[in-house]
Formats: sequence, C-alpha cells, structure tokens
Amino acid sequence: MLSYEDLEAQVIDTGECTVCGACILACLGSHVKLIEGKPRRTKRSTDCVGCSTCYEACYMLRHDLIRAIEGRTIGWGKKGSIGLHRRIVEARTRDVEIRKACQDGGIVTTLLLYALDGGIIDGALVVGRDGWSPVARIATTRDEILRASRTKYGSVPVLKELRAAVVDCGLSKICVVGSPCHIQSIRYLRHKGLPLASSVRLTVGLFCRENYEYTCLAEQLAAKGVDINQVHKLDVSDSFNICVGETEVSLPITEVKSCVPRHCLVCEDFAAELADVAVGSGSSRGWSTVIIRTQDGEKVFAGMEERALIETREIGDIAGLHEMASRKKDKGKETKEIFKLKEVGLETNVIAARLGISERRVSHRLEGI
Repeated sequence: MLSYEDLEAQVIDTGECTVCGACILACLGSHVKLIEGKPRRTKRSTDCVGCSTCYEACYMLRHDLIRAIEGRTIGWGKKGSIGLHRRIVEARTRDVEIRKACQDGGIVTTLLLYALDGGIIDGALVVGRDGWSPVARIATTRDEILRASRTKYGSVPVLKELRAAVVDCGLSKICVVGSPCHIQSIRYLRHKGLPLASSVRLTVGLFCRENYEYTCLAEQLAAKGVDINQVHKLDVSDSFNICVGETEVSLPITEVKSCVPRHCLVCEDFAAELADVAVGSGSSRGWSTVIIRTQDGEKVFAGMEERALIETREIGDIAGLHEMASRKKDKGKETKEIFKLKEVGLETNVIAARLGISERRVSHRLEGI
C-alpha cells in the first residue's frame, strides 16, 4: 500500500508539491503538519501503518482525472486557453471601503461579502497575511474578509484550514478562494468523496502567472533597498511592481525568477479553469477581469449585479487574456521537457539545442526553487 513515504518521495521532495494543504487536511491523526513551508510528518505513528490517506489526497498524482473532473463540474466542450466559461466581463465594486482596501476591482471581496450576507456561504477559506507573509485564514465576518484583500505571494496551504472551519467553527457552506492549484485540489477532494470537502459550496480562483516564495522575495527586495514590511502593494504584469507609499518600483521579472517554486514552473493553469468564478487583474486599472464558469458562479454574480453592488462592462477583446494563458501552458510544457532532460544528465547547452531555445531560458527555469 502506498503511504506517506511515497508521497514524500514522489511529490514533496521532488518540488512538485504545491503546498495546497490537502494531505494535512486528510490526515485524521494530524500527523502531517506544515514544517518549514512543506507538509511533513515528524515521525511514523502506528496510525500510519497500512494507511494511504495522505497519499490518496494529493491531486498532483491524479492529473489524469482532471479532465473528467472538469467535465462533471464545468461541462464538456471545446476548450480554449482560458478554459470553458459562460461569460467574461470586466467588473469593479461600488463599495468605497472595499475599493480602498483591495487590489484591483474588489470583486472577490464583494462576492464573499454578498454571499455571506445572503446565506449562500457561512464562511470562506482565504489567504490573509502577517506583514506580507501569506497565511491561510478562516473568514466569517466582514472585517476578516476585508483584511484578506490584496495579492500576496508565497505557497499557502489554504485547504489545511478546512477541518478547523468545519469541526471547530461549525461551518457547512464554505467558499474556497485560492490559486489554480488550490481549486484543482479541492475539486479533486470533492470528486474523491472526502467528507470534509462536501462542505465547500463555492470556489473562487485567482489568475496566476506564477508564484514567488515569500522569504526569497523579501531578500530580493532587501537587496534593492526595499523593506517588504513598508510595501503597500505588490503586483505582477510584464514586470514585478512594488508600491511603497506614493513610489512604485519595477523589477524585471528575470530578477525574481529564482523565487519561483518548481511546481509553478510546470503549471499550465493561468485562469483557474476549474473554479466557479475566476478573477484577475483587468485590462484597465481599477477593474477586474471575471470569468464565470458554472451555474453556481453565474447565480452569485447575477445577484451582485441585481443589487447594484458592482459595475460591469463587456470586454471587447480578450486576445490578451488568451495570450497570457497560452503562454503559461506553453511554458509549463516546455519546462517539463527541460526538467526531464536535466534529470537524464544533459547539460544546459545541450538541452537548449535539443529544444531550440536559448541557454539563458533553460538556466532561468532551472533556477526555480
């Protein structure tokens, strides 16, 4: 029987682990814990003998099921680079307090507050922060939801909080907000029939070009004379942008490539293709791009429109969105090939020649954590 040792060897120690928190959540004896940023079991317990629960909870070992899960939750059809969807719009909140607190259009925060006030959900799993260090949180009040606003960077085991949300807080209608990896993971757990996962009623996915490990990022900024604790906003476009007060500092993406976790480099999901609603930066400052994928997502979004909580407008051209998503898919596939060739002992120049790309590109991919 496959066990924690196999999970550790195949996923955690290889850098494939997305730190979604599913294995920590699934372990009934709480033997798997977050230690130094990774799920670890400090010692083998008698509970672990003949147990494969943590191994079975890992969606990274079940990529062959993703298409079937997508068919059951989103639907079947010809899929483009941003996934199947019912509607795509740009939107922003009408709430002044939310606008001041949030990253772009404040749509995720507005959606959570609307769903909470309307009894659609009774709480949410979100990413809060300690300074700028991201931390998984359970949010059940307006204040807690507002405090979780803005983009943070770092691998966060959001799903590990699901047990506490259900068992300790008594929640039964939960929204999970997370990166594409969190959404894939919770969809897999629901597909698998993990009892705790049945309490998740809604998923909101965040667009993700790539993630950056917090400690590495803080060190990179410090080297540029920027104290991350003084930062007001972090944002990634074609460059890495840091706002400190009224000053904005932009770094070339190549300068923070060493902070990208290995699992991000092989990821092909930019637009959270399995989420009920996916949200990311809009083409205009102060607006969010919103992709509605499911009937549940459509119902919640329509409710916000009916109550005039948000402004919406159609997006005339989504070519840029498709381009970003396609670029991530191509990058993920290419990086998998780079890793495979490196594992068989090929040098950087040979890999570059074999794939028809520059040595510099190969080096950047191999620098990932």
